[in-house]
Amino acid sequence: MPAGVTVPARRELIFSFNCFAAAMLALFASFALGLERPFWAMMTVYITSQPLSGAVRSKAVFRLAGTILGAAATVILMPPLANSPVLLSLALAAWVGLCQFVSLLDRTPRSYLFLLAGYTAALIGFPSVGHPETVFDTAVLRAEEIGIGVICAAFVHAVIFPRSVTPLLAARAGTLLAEAESWIADALSLHPPARTARERRRMAADVTELHIMATHIPFDTAARRPTRALLAALRQRFALMLPLVSAIEDRMHSLGTTDGIADELAAVRALAAGEGDAADTRARCLARAQMLPLAGWDDLVRLNLLHRLAELADALEDARALTRSLAAPTAHAVTAAPAPAPAPAPAPAGAALHRDFGLAGLSALATLVATLGCCALWIATAWPEGAVAAMIAAVVCCLFSTMDDPLPAQRSFLIWTIISLPIAALYLFAILPRVTDPLLLVLVLAPVMLLIGAFMALPRWYGRALPLAIGLIGGLALTNRFAADFAGFVNGGIAQLVGVAAAMAATRLFRSLGAGVMVRRLRAAGRRDLAALRDQHAPAALARWIARMLDRVGLIAARLGDVTDDRRDEAAAALRELRLGITLAQLEGGPAGTLRADIAAHVAGQRDAAPLLARLDDAIDSAWRDRARPLLAALAGLRRNAFPDAPAWAPAHTS
Repeated sequence: MPAGVTVPARRELIFSFNCFAAAMLALFASFALGLERPFWAMMTVYITSQPLSGAVRSKAVFRLAGTILGAAATVILMPPLANSPVLLSLALAAWVGLCQFVSLLDRTPRSYLFLLAGYTAALIGFPSVGHPETVFDTAVLRAEEIGIGVICAAFVHAVIFPRSVTPLLAARAGTLLAEAESWIADALSLHPPARTARERRRMAADVTELHIMATHIPFDTAARRPTRALLAALRQRFALMLPLVSAIEDRMHSLGTTDGIADELAAVRALAAGEGDAADTRARCLARAQMLPLAGWDDLVRLNLLHRLAELADALEDARALTRSLAAPTAHAVTAAPAPAPAPAPAPAGAALHRDFGLAGLSALATLVATLGCCALWIATAWPEGAVAAMIAAVVCCLFSTMDDPLPAQRSFLIWTIISLPIAALYLFAILPRVTDPLLLVLVLAPVMLLIGAFMALPRWYGRALPLAIGLIGGLALTNRFAADFAGFVNGGIAQLVGVAAAMAATRLFRSLGAGVMVRRLRAAGRRDLAALRDQHAPAALARWIARMLDRVGLIAARLGDVTDDRRDEAAAALRELRLGITLAQLEGGPAGTLRADIAAHVAGQRDAAPLLARLDDAIDSAWRDRARPLLAALAGLRRNAFPDAPAWAPAHTS
């Protein structure tokens, strides 16, 4: 076994057996129905299959819906443009690019529907250019074969040792809770270990992963599934812990001592270790905040810290209760537990994730250029296999469009497609001519397909095993009438490689962005959202903003290993902006409320710092005279977040 190769275990072998069984079921069902291209159904099984049964079902539903939508679009576009190859090529390429654009903005499993609607039009439309009168029949056949493939995949994975999403989600939430408890215990030390920054970044990425996993729940095979309200509440509690603990770390670093708050810190640490009562801990922190002597800036920082500790105690207890409910889901799993302040309403799932319109546009442009480039070569040379090159270019651009830099994955796709060709040739010209019955066909295909399926179940090998499966199944092109044409096989193989090469060239030209560029784009988007938050007061708007910012923190964290050292503080800065947004939402009315718009604009780079800092200090002066402790706590946090390097505010400023 080569170094670095992971040997598939029992779970991977079961997944591979399910894939092969579903593929054979789809292939022979298509044979029995006399469909024109049964290998499409077989290929669909491998493209659709996922280790989680719920993920397979959701992907199957969206793939079938996307196929029908793409087929309908092809039937609409082809007849009026059949006599104009250039306009037809432009229309099909534009449809693929548009669908890819929408898919990249969705960022949920539903995005697969739009992706399939795009490249299905390429798969049906380009091969039908020479016979436009058959496009309707081709579209119907494509939908039928895709339908057979997804139904077989969903059925087999749900029946034979299904792997449900629900228990895996519960286990993931339990792990995330344990990570949060460990992080809290570490962060509440005056000198936290260096690993807390790494724990914070990992938790941000894990909260987004929890959200993505939860989108498969409606399709899961479990008899009792958690409610959407439970999942939204759990994600919200974990989301609020990040800025709360980050704020506490910042305040403790600012103070440099635990004087006056040591008992409260110890109580919250004990709570994180599973000891004590959350309600008592919260009451203790708030009581201490009410009695805290106020003599200067350090006391305001302590006041803010005590309020954040009280909120953290609530958030932690709520997360524990919701995690227990997730492990035993019922129709009434969400209790009326008090939410930490602020308590925004759950954000709609579709509005909770970061969207990059510019990046989606660049991806669509790369797809358009790659597809049209192959079409131009096809039209100029009258190459019989030009349609294959055009549709492969469209598919490869779409498959890897969610990556920062799709080029390495496309290069790997090219390499493994090349590797698949001699294997397909061996089968096509040496093995399959000797196959005389269906059982023998299953037996000769089993070794290689079972091996490929086992490695598809391993995340690090999926990107290599999938193109190997696609290239092999496409190269065999199994139909009811076996025919092995060497010239056609070679020509088709060259067309596949040309299509992948065109996708790589267009990607390098328009879409190959490094991790550092993506980090800058994520920070800039966060600042724009923060500026927009200044005029929004509804709890739901704050919830959407928190979810998007948390998603961006996770996206930044996932890229920190690939950026230079001078970019590694981006996650911490994004968390500071997240804390700032929550604090701004707490300021309503009076002198403090009028600062919302200007503070948000300052962080977005639209206001000068000095006059704004003076206004903020005036607001603190006013609250200081009134001894308005909750407002003072909020303003102290606002000052630390917006002006972390500013000299400390002093009571003498009021004179």
